Amino acid sequence: MKKVLMINWDNYPNFMSGGVYTWEKSFVEGMQDSEFVVLNQLSNPNVSEIYSIPRNVSRVIEVPLYGTNRFEEFSKQDGPLISKIIRTTDSVVQDKFIPLFEKFLKNMLADRCEPELVKDSIFKLHKFFTVYDVKKCFEHPMVWEAFLKQVQQDHLYSQMRLREVLGAYQFFQRGLQIISIEIPRVDLVHCSLAWFPSMAAVCVKKQHGTPIVVTEHGVAFREQLLYYNTQFQDDASKIFWKTLARNIITTVYAEADAIVPVCGANALWERMLGGEESKIRVIYNGIDTNKFRPMKAERGIVKPTVVSVARIDGFKDIPTLIRSINYVREKIPNVECLLYGGSIDLEYSFKCVNLVKALHLENNFKFMGSTKEPEKAYNSGDVVALTSIAEGFPFSVIEAMACGKAIVASDVGGVAEALEGCGILVRSRNPQDMANGIVELLLNKKLRTDLEVAAYKRAREKFSLETSIKQYRELYNDLIALPRMDDLMETAAEMTISR
Repeated sequence: MKKVLMINWDNYPNFMSGGVYTWEKSFVEGMQDSEFVVLNQLSNPNVSEIYSIPRNVSRVIEVPLYGTNRFEEFSKQDGPLISKIIRTTDSVVQDKFIPLFEKFLKNMLADRCEPELVKDSIFKLHKFFTVYDVKKCFEHPMVWEAFLKQVQQDHLYSQMRLREVLGAYQFFQRGLQIISIEIPRVDLVHCSLAWFPSMAAVCVKKQHGTPIVVTEHGVAFREQLLYYNTQFQDDASKIFWKTLARNIITTVYAEADAIVPVCGANALWERMLGGEESKIRVIYNGIDTNKFRPMKAERGIVKPTVVSVARIDGFKDIPTLIRSINYVREKIPNVECLLYGGSIDLEYSFKCVNLVKALHLENNFKFMGSTKEPEKAYNSGDVVALTSIAEGFPFSVIEAMACGKAIVASDVGGVAEALEGCGILVRSRNPQDMANGIVELLLNKKLRTDLEVAAYKRAREKFSLETSIKQYRELYNDLIALPRMDDLMETAAEMTISR
């Protein structure tokens, strides 16, 4: 049985929502000929540990990003914590850690990234942290001073506010825990994103020559840019984080043996960021077409109904959906929109609720909360809508297609690839365009029926779970069959002994 390390961030098995969780749960359960160790970096260490895993998941390693500064304090596994703390003396910090950290920062913040240098500095830090204590190093005043000096030496980054510099320091302080862990020996590493947790994959490959697969559901660089542009006002901070993100992602791409975007739109970004053409292979998300299918759903009083299955967060642009229903109401007064999705952003959720109240849409727009039966949600509507401003290859679209629903969606990411003539595409952040599409489908029954039939057929032919898993299984087998560093070293040693 193949042994695979799956690397996540706030995902399977701890967070039971979202497209990446949906993909990974179905994927792992479908790959019964592989044994998985799941490494999940958690933003919130208090996340529920109540989850079920299939028999082919032998271990889940949870690494907290906040709430504690030591993996050993959080993990239930025994580890040499006390001895690591005792070993981490002032002289070790000054003579060993600071030179390694300074070199790491220099490579991570370089205008022109050299992936080989980044990889080398990451691996040296990994070897250091397997012996010495991460927390004690970063709490030492000399380390903060070294970081501050590195930032102040750059004419642009020196303009960052102290608060922003401290935030960047804490990012490294907490994020580097991921490379302090001794990873079990595996045959292959599969990263569900090309972001900082994937530095652990870089270490595994450097040490054992283990092949790496990176699946990007979104594009980490694009999503980081969207995030930083909303979080930071000054150009210095934006460029700092943009440079850091680019160098991390470029290194992950360089080390990956296969880069697997879930749509061609993502592949364009990956090529632009230096991903080699020979490594890139599109594998579409797959769905259970036995679960997602046309079915009768209880609807109560029958009204023209729009359904949206989406998290309540900024990337899904719920205010545009709300405003579009306000426009639809002008033509179809009794229209009802049912939004199925949870939220972890209380401020954004209140913003959406207040917008519904401000537009007096209480009778037309309903927040239904999260659902464990999305197939019933899709089937409870006449039209399915998606107003995202950024997507990879959204499950909400292909699930709705498999349920035989007509869809109006923002033309972002891989949405056009999924629909390909089986739905209506509109400009993102444009409630009037979204409303026009919804009205057209609700009033034109023939068009709606034609799109329903085409969407159903395309989903079953192109986006089945069986097809997706078959393609990954073939990829796994191809990569594992390649000669590895450990194998070559063992062969060389045997030849030397035989002489």
